[in-house]
Order: sequence, then C-alpha cells, then structure tokens
Amino acid sequence: EVVKSYHRHFSNKASISKTTHTAIGYNMDFESSVKRLAKDQSRMRGKLRSGSGGRPVVVSEKAKRQAEYQRKQAEKKRLERERKKQLEEYQKKYMRQCERALKSRSLSSSAAGPGTASLVLSPTSIYGEGDKIALPPSVLETLTQSAMSNSLDQSSVGSPWTFRIGILNPDYQFPTSILVKTLKPPNEDDDFMGDSDDDDDDDEVDEMEAFQDELSHKYLAYTHCTVVEFTQDEGHVGIPQMVAKALLGRNNSNNNTKNTAAAATNNSAATSTTIPVKRTVDPAAAAANPDDMAQDGTPGHLAWGAFDIPDLSLEITLLQLPKGKGCTLVPTQEAVQNNFYGLKDVKLVLEQSLMRSRATLSKGDVVSTWHRGVQFDLKVTKVIPSTYDAVTCINTDIEVDIGEAETPGDAKPRSASVGSTEPAAAASTAGFTTGGGQVLGGPSTPPMETTEPAAAAPAPMEVDLLPEPPADVKQGVCTVHIQHSQGTGKRRFAVAEATMKDLFNFGDHLLTSAAQGKAYRLVTRFPRKVWTLDGDNSSQSLADAGIAAGQERFMVEFS
Repeated sequence: EVVKSYHRHFSNKASISKTTHTAIGYNMDFESSVKRLAKDQSRMRGKLRSGSGGRPVVVSEKAKRQAEYQRKQAEKKRLERERKKQLEEYQKKYMRQCERALKSRSLSSSAAGPGTASLVLSPTSIYGEGDKIALPPSVLETLTQSAMSNSLDQSSVGSPWTFRIGILNPDYQFPTSILVKTLKPPNEDDDFMGDSDDDDDDDEVDEMEAFQDELSHKYLAYTHCTVVEFTQDEGHVGIPQMVAKALLGRNNSNNNTKNTAAAATNNSAATSTTIPVKRTVDPAAAAANPDDMAQDGTPGHLAWGAFDIPDLSLEITLLQLPKGKGCTLVPTQEAVQNNFYGLKDVKLVLEQSLMRSRATLSKGDVVSTWHRGVQFDLKVTKVIPSTYDAVTCINTDIEVDIGEAETPGDAKPRSASVGSTEPAAAASTAGFTTGGGQVLGGPSTPPMETTEPAAAAPAPMEVDLLPEPPADVKQGVCTVHIQHSQGTGKRRFAVAEATMKDLFNFGDHLLTSAAQGKAYRLVTRFPRKVWTLDGDNSSQSLADAGIAAGQERFMVEFS
C-alpha cells in the first residue's frame, strides 16, 4: 500500500508539471500573435496613407471644395467670435472711461463684499426745498476713508459731494442703447476720449452722447443732488420733494439724444415702464396720531407720508460735475399765470431762493423759486457746459437766460434766443442781463404776445443806412439785434447820434418786400417794451428813447 501511494503521488506531480508547461506555451503564442497583429495594422495604415500598391489616393473636386468651404466657415465663425468679444470689451471700456471722466466712485462699503459695485438704497421722504438728500452714516465713513486714502480727486477739495441718484431699470441689460451698440473700436493706440487739448466742447458732447443714451436705459429716471446730513437708517436714503418730483416726472427727459432711432427707442421705453409710487409710513404711527405731526421742519428731517416717492430702490453714485457757466430756465404755465414776467428784479429772486437751495442743475429738472409767498417753477432746458447735461452751481458764476414759455396753442416751445454776452453799460448794471442781452428789470408788464407775419419773397427794401461806428469804438455803442420771420439782423449804433429813424430804416432793410407799406413796431420780450416810429420821435436819439449802450434784442410785431 505504501508503494502504491508513492507511485500515485509522483504521477499527479508529473501531470501538474505538464499542464503548467502547456499554459506557458500558450502565453508565449498569444504575445507573438499580438506583435504580428500590430505589425499587420501598421502595414495596412501605411498602405492607406500612400494608396494601394503605393499609388496616391484620388480625392474628387467636390470633396475638395466642400472641405475648403468648411474650413472657411470655421475660420469665419472664429473671427466673428473674436470681433464680437473685442466689440464688447470696447463698449465696456467706453462706459468705464466716461465714468472715469466724471470721476465717479462706488459708495458701497467694504463690508458689502467685493462683488458689490454700487450703493442701492430704499427711499424715504424728508423735508427740504432743494436737491439735498440724507444718507446713512456708513456712507460718510466710506467717503472719509476714501479722502484719507487720497483716492478722491484733490480738485474736489472745497467742493460739496455731488451724487447721481437714479431708479434702476430692472430689465436693463448692457448694452441697450443703439448708439453704444453701434460703437466701433478705433485704431490701435487711439483713445476715444480725445486727450488732446485741441478738442472743443462740441466734440466732447458728441463723445458723451452714447454714454448719456445708455444711462437713459440703465435708469428709469435719474438726476443729480448733494447731501445735507448722514442721519438716515442703514439701507435707506432720504429724498426731498423736489428730487422725488424730478425722478417721478422726468420720463427720461435728461436724454439729449440726437439720433432719431435712439430717441424713439427711449420714448417707447419710457412710456412702457410705469414707476410705482408710495408714501412712507412712520413706524411709530400706531403710538401717535399722524395728523398731529408738524408739517414744517428743517431740511433733512423725516416727512412721513408728506409726498409721493418712488417705490423702487435708488442707486447712489458719487461723481464730480463740472462747474456751471450758464443755463436756460423756461417758466412753466403756472409761473406765467402767477405773473413771473412781472417780477421787477428776477436776479434777486433767483439768488435768494433758487441758488441758495440748489447745488446742482440737471437738464430736465424743474426748479422752484419764491417771491412774497408765490412759487414760480422753472424748467432747466439747457446747461453750459453741456457735456453731461448737468453742472454744479457752487462756487461759480452762472449766466442765466430766461427762455420763452410755451403757450397752450403752440405745438412746439419757443426757445430763448442766445446772443452775444458783452457787458451792458453802467446804467443797465442794476438789472439782470440774460444770454441774449435783455436786461431784466423795470416796470411790471404783461407777457408779450406776438403776431406771426405772412410769408413773403425774401427781397430786402432799399433804404439808406447810417454807417456803423468804427470797430474799435466800444463806448456809447449798442449792438442791436432785430429778429423777424426770415431771421435776425445785427448792426451797431452810436446811441447818442443814431435816431429812431435810423433804427427803423435798419428794420425796413431787413423786412421782406411783402412788409413794405405795413406798419410794425419793435418790442423787447422781457421786460416788454414797445417802440414805434412817428413824426414826433423820428429825430429822437436812441439814448433819449431809452435804448442804452450794450446790447438790445428787438422782435417785429405787425400792427
């Protein structure tokens, strides 16, 4: 039994050894097969590249054209993507540079996070007659830190902080303005803002036109203001009634777009979006009777429920407006009915109430002035410089031109005529000189009513005109402008030597042949004065007739 067991053990061992050798052989055959397969595949790929039997593969002309077309299309799409990206970058750069020209700064605190780009606050009503808002204390801290870190422009030292306050459009996406969308990048190394000193104001206005048009889409309405105090609750901004009226009644009138398509787009956007309004409620109203609250208060104090304010958040942006040099104010119909044109000293009225209550003037704003308890509203139709359609009126002299109010029967308002601004003589310095040379002052008179003459052939009358004084003579000389249906004529007269006959001869020369034989008179618009020619005053000098040296603008009225 021992011998049999021994033989069985060695027999199994030999069988296992034979099986192992067979598996190793199979593995060796598999590896060699893989190598042969890889070699065959490499040989086949070489034949495919070089063609069967070493001959090149023939490609049809149609396949070649299709491949070339696909390549060109891919290249065109790539270039289009690059051009679109470049255009978007330029449009964003344009807006950034315009904001940089205004020296605008974000008022968002560092606690708001690095992604916060603007300060958005909820409005509440405060007392105040001007354009001064109330901000929370955190804004003062931000402004103080910015001033200490010299991030604010040193040229703004001594000037009040001015802000742009606007109602954000919830549907706004940049860019929206047609003018911004059509901007094209200039050549390399060119700066769109034109940094050369030779650029004039008109070029600057044209360059900022697209910027202002984009702002009219970004905001449902916006205006400019300054600050009275930093006492508001965090997250809120206090606005007086004049700022609230400017935001609710503007209808994007601050846009000065010259492009017809862009203007039509703005008008449709303004009419389609209605700004919701609200009246703030005193949190302590449940404990006190709101009817017993005093309606008078110092500027900056809360005025719960006193007037309507926007029911949308307001964006506040710090910026630096240029100093104003001139503006045009047009009285509203209510001001005309309150006898605004009958005020004896408009300069005094504007200085005492208007300029003391406002720090900024924006085109489209309605400003209020008071005289003896009567309110006169005036609309700002033009500011100089007009680069941003807004100026600051602090620490500057502004020349004010009073425009002609629109009458209910007119389809279009008549704008004020702006002429030379040479200083008037000493006899007229007590009044207020407008941009057209009229002196505001004198007796109370009713508004002027003009009668339009009939159209006629532009043939001037032949009359003998008095020679003008030498150009170097300034003393005792009046520059006369006569405005008529065909235009405006200008001529210089020596007030001590020229007579009323000479003045009306100049008028006869300007008028057309259809006016020959018609009686007419020369009138000044503000205050209204009338001059006619008759036998008694034909030889009277201009000085004796009340026409002083300096400038005078007349308009023709036919009897």
